[in-house]
Amino acid sequence: MSYADFALFYDRLTENIDYEALAEMYAGLLYRHGAKDGELLDLACGTGSLAVLLAERGFDVTAADISKEMLTVAAAKSSEVKWLCADMTDLPFEGQFDAVVCALDSINHLPDLSAVQQTFDGVYRSLKSGGVFAADLNTPYKHREVLGNNAYTFDYEGLYCGWQNELDESDSGQPCRVDMFLDFFEENENGSYTRYSDSLSEIAPEPELIVEMLEKSGFSEIEVSEYPTGGKLTDTGEKFTVIAKK
Repeated sequence: MSYADFALFYDRLTENIDYEALAEMYAGLLYRHGAKDGELLDLACGTGSLAVLLAERGFDVTAADISKEMLTVAAAKSSEVKWLCADMTDLPFEGQFDAVVCALDSINHLPDLSAVQQTFDGVYRSLKSGGVFAADLNTPYKHREVLGNNAYTFDYEGLYCGWQNELDESDSGQPCRVDMFLDFFEENENGSYTRYSDSLSEIAPEPELIVEMLEKSGFSEIEVSEYPTGGKLTDTGEKFTVIAKK
C-alpha cells in the first residue's frame, strides 16, 4: 500500500467529494462537543483538502500522512497548515491537541485490529484533557454488499481508471477485508497512454468493536451515528461517524 501513484491522481478521483460539507460536518461535531478553534490534528490527511478548510474555520491545524507523495501535493495548497509525515499507529505527541479528526474512512485503511488499537491509543495520548476525537468509517455492510468483489471503470477526460475489488472474509479473527487493485492510464500529448498501478486494502470492524477499542484506550462519552446524517445507524448504513472525548 504505497499510495505513490494514487497520490498523482487522488484529487481528480475524489472530485465528487463535497469537502466544504465535510469540513462543516466535522467542525459542527467538534463545536458541539466542546472543541472550538484550538489545535487540531488531521490524521491521514491525504492531499490536504479537508485540513485547509478546517484551518479556514479557525483551527490551528497540523496535518499528518504516511505518504510523502500525498504531502507533496498537500503542501502546495496552504502554508498555514503544518504538514507532517507520520504513521498514525506511532504518533509522537503528548497532550498537544484539542481535537483530532480522521476522515474519509482512513481508519479502515489500517492493516489489522492491532494497528487500529495502536492508533486509538496514540490519539488518546495526543489529546489534551477534555479533547475530542472524531472519525468516519465504512461499515461491514458496505464492504460485503457494495464494494464486495466488484469492478469499476472511470473516465476523467484524459485519465482512465480501472478498479478491481477482492473481498476476503476468511475466519482469521480479523474483520472482513477488501483488497483494491487500481490501474491508471493517463493520456499523453501524442495520444498514447502511460500506465500506473497501485493497490489499497480496507478492513471493516463492527461499530460496536470500534466503541470497545476506544474505551480500551481510555475514551468516554462515545457516540456513533450514521454518516453524514447524524441519525441512528441502520443495518444497511454504509458509513458511520464516531466521536469520543478524553
